[in-house]
Amino acid sequence: MPASEKKPEEDEKDEPIIKPLDENDLKLLMRYGKGPYDDKLKVAEEEVKELNKKLGVVNKEQDTGLALPS
Repeated sequence: MPASEKKPEEDEKDEPIIKPLDENDLKLLMRYGKGPYDDKLKVAEEEVKELNKKLGVVNKEQDTGLALPS
């Protein structure tokens, strides 16, 4: 029987039933790929970025009259 002659009931049976993800599935997907120190590393990286910004501002404000190191 060609595909165009299929009954609508047969089309519904061929398609898999898709259920939405529940809360536990979402937690698993969010946790997948993270290491045990991932959260702590992110916090440390943010602190380093903030300190670099502060050092950049201090270096620009500081005028010692000395030549640049390069």
